[in-house]
Formats: sequence, C-alpha cells, structure tokens
Amino acid sequence: MKKILFMAILIAMASCIPQKKLIYMQDKSAEKEYSNPYQKAEQITELYKVQAGDYLYVRVNSTRGEIDKLYNLGGGQQSTQMGLAGNAKYYSYLVKDNGTIDFPYLGEVAVAGLTTTEIREEIHARLSRSMDSFSVQVVLTNASFSVLGEVRKPGQYPMSRDQITLFEAISMAGDITGFGKRNQIRIVRPTPGGSTTINVDLTDKNVIDSQRYFIYPNDLIYVEPMAIKQYGIGETFSFSMISWLISIGLFINTLNK
Repeated sequence: MKKILFMAILIAMASCIPQKKLIYMQDKSAEKEYSNPYQKAEQITELYKVQAGDYLYVRVNSTRGEIDKLYNLGGGQQSTQMGLAGNAKYYSYLVKDNGTIDFPYLGEVAVAGLTTTEIREEIHARLSRSMDSFSVQVVLTNASFSVLGEVRKPGQYPMSRDQITLFEAISMAGDITGFGKRNQIRIVRPTPGGSTTINVDLTDKNVIDSQRYFIYPNDLIYVEPMAIKQYGIGETFSFSMISWLISIGLFINTLNK
C-alpha cells in the first residue's frame, strides 16, 4: 500500500505542468543569463531548392497558342510524367533521380538545387533562342510538410505557398498538446547536401521573424513529449482522480494500522 501511495504522490507531483512551459512567445529578456539565439531573417522567400521527387508545373505563354501547345502538358500532349492525376489545373513534371525534367523539345533540363525562379529563368533563356514575346511560369505542385509527435492531428499537410510560418504549420496540426515540449521543437529539413535538424523554442518571442520561424516544402516538424507521458497519462485524465486515489490510500492505510 505504501508503494502504491508513493507512486500516486509522484504522479500527482509530476502531473503539475508549469504554465511557463505552455505559453507561446514569452519575453525572456529579463531572465538571468538569457542570450537571444535568433537572428532576424534576411530572406524568406526563394529559399527552397527543388529536389528529386518534386513535381513542377511548367507553362509557356505567348501570343501564339499553337506554339504554346507544343510545350505545355495537357495542351495537345500527353505524358506519363503528369503529376496530380485528375487535377485539371496542374500537369506536372517529375524531377528524376538525376535532378532533371524532360521538357518538350528541350530535352533534359537540370532543375535540382535551383529555386523555381532560377528554373523559370533557365527555361526562358533556352526557349528564347527559338521564340520571342513569351513568358514562363514554374510552380512547385507537391509542396507539403509533415508533423509528428505531441500534436492533436499529426500527418502531412499541403502548403498554399512555398513557405509558411511555424505557428501556421502547428495550427494546421491542431496545436501542440498539453504534454508537448514547446521549447524543444525539431525541424528536419532535407537539402541537396543532406538533411539538417533545426531546434526551435516556441516559448521565446524572439523566434518570430527569425529564419527558424519558417517552414519550407518537405520539412518534418517533431514535437517531443514531456517526461510525464511515460506514466501513460493523457490530456483527458482527471487529476482529481489522483487526489481521490491518494485519499483512499491514506484512509486504507489508517485502517491497517
């Protein structure tokens, strides 16, 4: 009985999560030995580099519709490279393992490691040798991110643009649960040179507008659980139940004396 009582007391104590660990964007400047680890982002957009496995929507627009059809998927041409099958809006080129796409009449175009703007400029430059008065549009059509760990709705989510804020991403996943470490968020970001891990503290207001505040396509966000999760306690657990168990334990212990 004493062991059970002792465990109940330990769980009760561990169950008390300080409010400070749950509040986002706190001003920590007054804390002793605090040093701001974040620097203001100098660039936000045009940072994502296209990688193998991505899908690109590429469209050529000119005043001559018959010329456009030669280059645009779905415009008189069919291709096994079409991504997003059944989507009338986007017909996309798959970036192959060698980092290229097969573009009509241009052959292989190297796109891996480039931004969508750089790819647009490259295709425009190559097409300008044979045509004029035209524009090129390039869109990443598989932009998404994933969230795992202590969030209410883990999973993969589409992105409406090539970068969103970390708070936008967390809100799409239903917010962090009461047992998620808000000060220890990890972002795993694939890059042409290999994956990198970025650590973020969402309880620090200085993260806002820093480079770590933004999520890019293919990012994985992981929210680590607090140690209390090892006791199997969920958010719906009634902490009054712990008090009740302690009271019953004390009463039984008294009777046994």
